[in-house]
Formats: sequence, structure tokens, C-alpha cells
Amino acid sequence: MIPNRVVAQGTTMKTRMWLWLMLPGLLLLSGCPDGGGGGSVGGTIGSTIVYLADQTTDTVAELFTAGSGAKLNPALALPRTVQAFALTPDKRAAIYIADQDTAGAFEIYRVALANPGVSTKLNPTGGAGISGTKDVLDFKVIPDGSGVVYVADQDTDGVNELYIVLFASPGATTKLNDALVANGNVLDFDITADSTTVVYRADQDIDAVNELYQKTIGSVIAPAKLHGNYAAGRSVNSFKLLPNSAGVLYLANQTTLTVVELYESLFGGALGAPVNSALVAGGNVFDFAISPDSARVVYRADEDTDNVTELYLVLLSSLTNSSKLNGTMNGDADSHYVITGDSASVVYIADQNTAGQLELYRTMFASLINTRLLTGLITAPKAVYDVVAIPDNSGVVYIADQDAAGTREVYRVLFATAPTSTKLNPAFAAARQAQEIAVTPNSESVVYRANETSATAVELYRVFFTTSGSSTKLNGTLVPGGNVDAFVIR
Repeated sequence: MIPNRVVAQGTTMKTRMWLWLMLPGLLLLSGCPDGGGGGSVGGTIGSTIVYLADQTTDTVAELFTAGSGAKLNPALALPRTVQAFALTPDKRAAIYIADQDTAGAFEIYRVALANPGVSTKLNPTGGAGISGTKDVLDFKVIPDGSGVVYVADQDTDGVNELYIVLFASPGATTKLNDALVANGNVLDFDITADSTTVVYRADQDIDAVNELYQKTIGSVIAPAKLHGNYAAGRSVNSFKLLPNSAGVLYLANQTTLTVVELYESLFGGALGAPVNSALVAGGNVFDFAISPDSARVVYRADEDTDNVTELYLVLLSSLTNSSKLNGTMNGDADSHYVITGDSASVVYIADQNTAGQLELYRTMFASLINTRLLTGLITAPKAVYDVVAIPDNSGVVYIADQDAAGTREVYRVLFATAPTSTKLNPAFAAARQAQEIAVTPNSESVVYRANETSATAVELYRVFFTTSGSSTKLNGTLVPGGNVDAFVIR
């Protein structure tokens, strides 16, 4: 098995585990970033690359810049480690969580890329801050680059709450959530693209009843609930903000205790409006993705046939009027799907034609024309495992064991020339695997993690589309046992 210590993105439970935070300002990677669902223009990246690796000491994950190989955090020794990280919007600094000062106590730091090894602690310490067994668990950079919002049990050990700190005033934090009921916790959160509002999910009013709240940054007004009051047994499962900062979509068993459906709440407008069409008995909505123009949502559900998972489209101007996006299904739509950057189509993985054979398909929103992108290229037991859209809307990059079963490599298919596809990486040895892909915003290259050079080490590579088959390693030399665990690029 390929080593991979990255366990979760944005986890806010009180536990010390490997975390990975993608940039809040970036569009989501395909897959299940928030409890399921696709993303839009997955993993777009620019010229600044920061990666997490146990490059210097085995099992001690630290931050490095690609190219220079500079270690960003002050050197850490066993058992200390960096757990999560992100780049600021201006690409001048990295934010990270680590037990840098006290082993086992995870705090949040900022380091300028131009001054590696010199970091600033952002959270307060001591009696009024992080100390003892208290930890910072999760964070997001405010899109305007002014600071971060983070989850920590800063005031009460074991009680996870939401705080904001500005880079101009490290250590001066403000709590964003309202008072929590006994055993209540903030579970997760996000920040609107216009940097004005934080939406968080918490069992703030009733223990184990997870609800959504809106808090205006910088306002003294208490957080507002984004739907009607829930009773015991009801909860919001996950949510995503509209890219235009107008509101939020979320999954909840709001209407029927045993049925999870999709709802929309607009800031200052209608709250808790149903989005999906009526579900068959036993049906549920599993995950969803919002188009970049905030006009449409694609969701995955067994809406028409119980236990047959399909993809549906709803215009947010015409709620509950869904259109099916996939063709006749001989299997299920997979959780990996992406909306193209022009908000005109969705590309998805499904065993639509042959049960058990996961392939790539595309559906245009305007015509609902469905296209099998890789006809004849994927045969059982081979499969497509991940897909991201190319920002110029010309096609997609995907991971598949297309040429050799069990060997997962990186390919590109252009919409205009499908089903012809191009292998991007140099040919892998048997059983080698690419794990993660991201396409640069200029649509010229792909960056990926893989055990390409060594069967036992996952490293970071880049391939330009014009020179497919020729990769460049981006990380420094790894110690025996070392791996690249995650990367972010702006």
C-alpha cells in the first residue's frame, strides 16, 4: 500500500490526527471534500507551491517550498509535526497548525515565504489561550488575506469553538459562536468569498442536534440560525457556500426524520427552501456541487430508484425542478464529479454502461446531451478513480489504471477529441499509483503526488501538457521512509 498519512480535510473533532486544508479561496477538488460531493474546476493552482512532507526526519511532517526546498517552519524534532496548512491569498505566507512550541499542543502559526524558519504564533497562549491539552483543530484563511478563522478548545478543554484573529494583531482573538449548550461543539465552518460572513455548523442549542449559523465578521450582533429550529434527531450533515456569497446550500433531515435532502438559505432572504425534487421511498441526497456562477447545483441521489445513485441538476432560480444528468444507469454515479469552470457541464465517474466498470461521462446543462468520454479505453477490471477539470474548459485530467490494471496513472482527455486520451506521466512500473492531481490555472500543466520513482515513497511531480511523458520532481530529497503527504499551490 502507498504510504499516506493525510486522513481528513477540515476535521474539527477533538483528536490529534493528520489534517489537510486546501486553500479556502480555491475551488474544491473533486471527490468528497465536505462529506461527499463534487467540486468545481478541481484544484486550480498557480506558481507558488508549498508541500507537507517528512522530508528531513521520518514521521515528522514539515512544510517546504517547491523549487528552493526551503523548510518554512522552524525545525521540528520527534514527535512534533505539522498537521494542516494553507497559503495566504497574496502567496507571501503559509499558515499552519503544529505542536511547534510544546509537544502535543497544536497551535496556529504564520510564516513568510521570504523568511523561512521564523514564524509568528497567531493564537493566544496560557490561561486565556492554548495550553495543556487544548488544541487548534482547524482553520481557514479569510479570502481578503486579513487573518484566519479557526476552531479550538481555547476557552474550555474539550469544547470546540470558533475564533477569529487578524494577522495585524496576533494573539488577539474574538469568539464568533454563541454560547454552547452542555456538550455542544462547533463542528465545521466556512467563510464567504467576500470575507464578510462566517457560516458554522454546531450543536449550539441542543446537544447532538447540528444546525447552521451565520455570523457577520466584525459585527457585535449575535449569530443567526439559517433555518427553522430543529428538534432532537434532526441535523445538518454538511453545507457549502454559494460562490457569490449570497447564501448556503446544505444537506439535512429537515423535513423527514429518516430522509436527507438538499436545502438553500439566502442571507437576509428565504431560509431552508427545499432544492431537490421529490425522492422515491427510501431515497436520499448524498452530496452536491455548486456551479461557479452560483446559478446551478448538481446533486447525487437515489431520487428515482431506491439504491440507484444518479446525478441531477437544479437551477437555483427554479427549485425542486430537477433534470437527470446521467444516461441509463447500469450501476451508480460515483462521488467524484466536477462542474466545468464555465458552469456549462458536469464530468462524472460512473459504471453507467457496464456494472462495475467506472468510466468518465460528460453532460451539457443546456441540452442534457450525455457523452461517454472514454469509449473503449476502460475495460474491466480497470477504472477511473479521480477527475479534475482543466480551467480553460477544454477537457479534464483524470487518474485511471487505463493501461495496466492496478497501476493508476494520470491522463488528459479533450472534449473536442474524445475518446482519444494522452498519458501525462512517464510510464509507471506495475502497481505504482498517482494519488492526487491538480491542473495549473493557465491550463498548461498538471501537478500530482505518486510513488513514481520509488515504490515506497510518494513524491511530488509536474508534467506540462506539451511534453507529456516527461515529469519534473518538485520536492527535495526525502529521508528513508519519507513521503509528500499534501500540497497547495497558488
